[in-house]
Amino acid sequence: MQARKGFEMEHQVKILAVDDRYENLLALSSILASSHYEVICLQSGEEVLRYLLKEPADHIAVILMDVQMPGLSGFETVELIKQRKACQDIPIIFLTALSTSIEHVLKGYHVGSIDYLFKPVHPEMLRKKVDAFVNMHLNHQKIKAQSELLHKRTLDLEETNRKLAEADEKLKQQNVLLEQWVEERTSELVDAHEKLLKSQEHFKKMFMLSPSLMAIRRLPDLTYLEINESWKQYTGYGDEILGTTLNLLRTEQGDYVSSDEVIHNCKVKYETKSKEVRTALLSTEIIDIENESCMLQVAVDITESLRFETEMARLAQLNLVGEMAAGIAHEIRNPMTTIRGFLQLFRENDRNMQKQYIPIMLEELDRANEIITEYLSLAKNKQSHQQAENINRIIEMLLPLIQAEAVMSGKHVHYEFAPCPDIQLDDKEMRQLILNMCMNGLEAMHVGGRLHLQTYQEQDHVVLLIGDEGTGIDEHHLEKLGRPFFTTKDEGTGLGLAICYSIAARHQASIEVQTSSSGTTFYIRFPLPNSPE
Repeated sequence: MQARKGFEMEHQVKILAVDDRYENLLALSSILASSHYEVICLQSGEEVLRYLLKEPADHIAVILMDVQMPGLSGFETVELIKQRKACQDIPIIFLTALSTSIEHVLKGYHVGSIDYLFKPVHPEMLRKKVDAFVNMHLNHQKIKAQSELLHKRTLDLEETNRKLAEADEKLKQQNVLLEQWVEERTSELVDAHEKLLKSQEHFKKMFMLSPSLMAIRRLPDLTYLEINESWKQYTGYGDEILGTTLNLLRTEQGDYVSSDEVIHNCKVKYETKSKEVRTALLSTEIIDIENESCMLQVAVDITESLRFETEMARLAQLNLVGEMAAGIAHEIRNPMTTIRGFLQLFRENDRNMQKQYIPIMLEELDRANEIITEYLSLAKNKQSHQQAENINRIIEMLLPLIQAEAVMSGKHVHYEFAPCPDIQLDDKEMRQLILNMCMNGLEAMHVGGRLHLQTYQEQDHVVLLIGDEGTGIDEHHLEKLGRPFFTTKDEGTGLGLAICYSIAARHQASIEVQTSSSGTTFYIRFPLPNSPE
């Protein structure tokens, strides 16, 4: 019963009751009221035809048709219904109270009805007839569905057989190919096995003879399985540590090297058997040896390299001190020679010192003093009085002086100041830096050139831009910028730009140079308070 109800609901069984009198339709609806089907009441042949055009015919179990109706009669309506292929198999029962003659009954059967009942119709008989047609309809639909399913399954089976035949043919082809592949693979495996043996032999030689310290340790307990000769030579430990978990490697923070991460070129310390602490670059890799996870440790001893680098740095510092000393001696010797010449002249001629020579000697002494003063300005430990200042205010105070110098030399100054936050600055040192770099820019340009001054904020920095439209700086001179006593000017001490670099260093600022044949631009970047720098 549940299966039947489900089938009925799925197929929406309907009964068409056609009568031009509304009270007759109510009576039929009352008699045929059932949960197994739905009674559709229609009042004319035209309505029946319109309904059948719109709704699927395979849901209709039976049509109860009145014979005498205005417009299309029941006979005419049935003739039109039977002309449609989709409706030819719908059972039709005529119900009439007037057309009771045998001629009408025969005509009803002739047009396609399967029964001809006279009103008043016995309710129970009508209900039994309709239930029988409903059951027939359901059985027909069920058989139809089963037939369609059987047809579909037959097609599926045929398709499956076809695919099986194709698969069987492909399987035969695959078997042939598989046999060929197995033969080729077997040959390859033999070759691979031979290569593996050779590779293992090569790895063993490389492992044992490598100049790097190498060890293989079992995970996760880091038990030593194998160590090479370099490991033994550098650490002083031999085969006695095999099978132990002695850990010689520590990070610079003093922690043991972890066994659960792969590292590359990590600087570590290790203590030899003679208690000497040495430095190495450690790299590790997880490898499988006979289905067992192991760690390969490779360390390159850099102890001697670090000592060599330290000694080279010391020698470089001594070389720089020598260069600076030679520069100072050269720059100071010139004024001292002048003064000594005058004094020797006066001593040899036993004459009094003439007044016109005194300014010359004082000028030479001032020059020597200026060189010494500027040299001392390079000192990193020079006292710097920094406080919160706005760089735009400092530049605006110097701008008249810079513009006056530009006008005197036939040049121009273009400036653009963006709002910038206050930063820690030494007012006097910043004046010196800005004036030095602006004067250098003006001197580098021909008449009509333009000096560019700009400030702006860039992420965590306040940037000061000073650019000129000169001929640029030679590429081989760039690396010497900021070196004391290096200058490309005919006159000058070579300390001005070096002082600027020293001032920038005391302010934790960086100086970047961009140069080309159309000019040179300096970017001085000052870190903001609480910035990462």
